[in-house]
Amino acid sequence: MINNLRSLILKKNYAKNIEEGFTIVELLIAIAIIGLLASIAVPSALKWVDREKQNSYIRELISYLELVKKETRRWNGTCSIQTNTFAANPYDPSDRRKKIPLNAFNVTCSGMDKSNKKNIANAVPKIDSKVFQEVNQSSFSYTPKGHLSISGNQEALVIIVGGRPDANLYERPKCIILESPIGMINTGIYQNTMRFYSGRFGSRHNSSLRKQACMIQ
Repeated sequence: MINNLRSLILKKNYAKNIEEGFTIVELLIAIAIIGLLASIAVPSALKWVDREKQNSYIRELISYLELVKKETRRWNGTCSIQTNTFAANPYDPSDRRKKIPLNAFNVTCSGMDKSNKKNIANAVPKIDSKVFQEVNQSSFSYTPKGHLSISGNQEALVIIVGGRPDANLYERPKCIILESPIGMINTGIYQNTMRFYSGRFGSRHNSSLRKQACMIQ
């Protein structure tokens, strides 16, 4: 009697375990759902990473321009900043899967000691292979009073920053406005839609950029 009861209990537990398991169909459905979610989440995550790289570069660029303004005024010096023009970032010789970030500008300072010049030169922001910039001035400078000096009839220095994704997108780049001569900085969204793609110039001069097209945020 006891053995029969024990056998009955074991059979019920076995049947319960079978009922609680997944069938092959249920597993296939679960895998399909996970795959669908991944196909949605991964591109969104990559896009977020690209945008964060752009935001990081903008923060670094603003900090750098503030540094140059402060140092020229502090040491009564002058810094000439030339927009560095390049199409693509070169590959790292030690790892062909990676690309080397390049300096956004070429900077020459005078009227200050070597250590100050070196600090300014070493702090030049670098452009990652997923980021691009365009500047409406081929060159500009900061005077001994910390004033921003630009050429031509432009009233402000305009810099736009966007992405160089593997995809082919049309988006509005972010923009930085520096008022001349005081050098006050504002940021916003440039109103002209531009093509974001991997083959875009990493950095270049674009005289057509206008302050009025930057919607300050």
